[in-house]
Formats: sequence, C-alpha cells, structure tokens
Amino acid sequence: MSQHHPVSVLILNGKNTDNDVLRSAVQEYRKAGFTLHVRVTWEHGDAKRYVEEAVQLTVDNVIAAGGDGTINEVASALVQCALAQRPTLGIIPLSTANDFATSCQIPLDVEHALALALKGHATPIDVACVNDSHYFINMATGGFATRITTETPSKMKSAQGGASYVLHALLRMDMLTAERCEICGPDFQWSGDTTAVPGSTDQRWAIATAHTLSQGVVA
Repeated sequence: MSQHHPVSVLILNGKNTDNDVLRSAVQEYRKAGFTLHVRVTWEHGDAKRYVEEAVQLTVDNVIAAGGDGTINEVASALVQCALAQRPTLGIIPLSTANDFATSCQIPLDVEHALALALKGHATPIDVACVNDSHYFINMATGGFATRITTETPSKMKSAQGGASYVLHALLRMDMLTAERCEICGPDFQWSGDTTAVPGSTDQRWAIATAHTLSQGVVA
C-alpha cells in the first residue's frame, strides 16, 4: 500500500533563489514522492496570488521560505481563505532576524525546517488584525522602529545580522521624533505622542512615549 504524502506549495522570496541547500532538499523530497510546487516572489502581492493558486490546487501545505515579511504576507493571505479550504502554513526561515521562527522554535536549519513543514503536526497560532484590514502573526510596529527596520541596508544585515538594526538606529538618532498616535481595542484605548509602537500577537502592546514607557493589554 503506497504512502500518501502531502501536496505543498513553497513560496520562496526572490532574494533566496541561490540557496543551494534548499534546492537540494526540495529535490530529495520530490524523489521520495512528495509533490512540491515552488513559486518565487518578485514584488509585493505575489505571495497572495500564490496562496490563491494553492487553494485552487487544493494543496495540504503552503510553505513560506524567506524572512518575517514573506512569512507575514503568506500568513495574511491564508487567514483570509475560507477555513475549509485553508492549507496549513509551513515556515523556512531565511532572513537576518527570523524573529517569528525563533519564538516558535522552528529550526533555523533549512533541511530541518522543510522536514517540519512537510511532516510536522499543525499547531494553531494567533493572528492579529489592525484597522480591520491589516493582518500580522508576529509584530506590528510604528514610528522610529519601523523606519529602522525598512531602511537598514541589506549589505549591513548580511554582514552583521540582527545587530545591524541596533547599529543603524544609533546612526539615525537624528530621526527620533515623537508622532501622534491613537490605539484602541477591546477594553483598551490610548492616544498621545509616541516614538515607537510595537504590538505583538501575544496580546501585549508596548507604547514608547516621548517621556515614559507604558504597557497596555489587549484582550
């Protein structure tokens, strides 16, 4: 009796197409009888389109291979699919920080991460929604922190890893100015001048104001 293997779509960030370890691992699983469709992203919106294709193919898994941005874009598209048609999310962390994968104890080793995505057991995770339109599974930030994350040069991240964000922040302290912000949720509301607003799916919002650091809990 032949063994049934899950059918998967692997959505790979275009910056990681030269990853020979991942390419070899995919080829080995294909030889073992696994069906793995690989799609490569080029610009924002590609991941959503590939998730929609995966639903049409009725695959078992959608595997996001890339950084936190790629993972979040894939997860955001999946959460908008009908539950009965929603594939399971798998993750292969390929970026500098890999914050979400690390917090979920997903292996940073490419081969081990792919094995977990294909053979592991699904575990429910929380997904947050901002302004009824923007989803995230790890962290949403605003203000100075967001600028640093988006503006840190790729070469600096490749050379120095997660420390590159701290270094770039120190170099751009001239940008550190307070901005007006309002945050509200179930039983929680705050407004004021802030320098950074990180929110996470563990139900905590940390608001760094111009003078103090306060925390609120979103139920």
